[in-house]
Amino acid sequence: MKITMFILPFLILSFTMMAQQIPLIEVEGNSEVSLMPDEALILISLNEKAMTVADATNGLNKKTKAIEDALKKSGVKTYRLFVDNYYVNVNRVFTRGSSHDSGYVASQSIRVRVLDIEKDLIKVTETIQQTGNPGFNLSLQVSDELKKAVEEELLEKAIADAMRKAKVIAKSIGVQDIHVHKVNYTSSSQGFYPVMREARVAMAADMAPRDEPTFRPEERKINDKVMVSFTFERK
Repeated sequence: MKITMFILPFLILSFTMMAQQIPLIEVEGNSEVSLMPDEALILISLNEKAMTVADATNGLNKKTKAIEDALKKSGVKTYRLFVDNYYVNVNRVFTRGSSHDSGYVASQSIRVRVLDIEKDLIKVTETIQQTGNPGFNLSLQVSDELKKAVEEELLEKAIADAMRKAKVIAKSIGVQDIHVHKVNYTSSSQGFYPVMREARVAMAADMAPRDEPTFRPEERKINDKVMVSFTFERK
């Protein structure tokens, strides 16, 4: 047991020295791809005030159903509707430093994902506006399907970038041949969730049907990276 404990520190020191003797060129390869947004996310916040919980809830349900029915009748097939964040609170009114309760407020969030922005986005926004809702938030974004389609391209470009950098370094220090020693890839598809520019779309009730909202999508840049170590022989 004592012999093992005596030899172990020397083995660790030996391996450490061997590792330090390996000549390495370590570089980070980066890649970037620009994609046009291919889907839109519309966020609608609904609320209904009433003196009773039942009336507030029923009024809110009618607003939600009006949007659902209008979208179904629009003929658009490339949308997905999600309803969540439902809650009812006391309607507390503050005046001149005091407060009093005045019924209840029922609230709910609706998310509409439009999968074909070129063909159906304007029609969906007009349909929502026609239900009497004063406005909504809209974000243009890159779909998960499109992101996955470029994952391999991103990684290949990152590795190619690492190879290019390593060869430049090797040439600069007078090294002819380099070989891959280690690849460290800890996280794929960095930047797949860029900050979206949100636009508040508020349409007046008396807006003429011919006045359509204008959307100008901007390219979203997504990127990836990989760490690569290269060995070479000392002269």
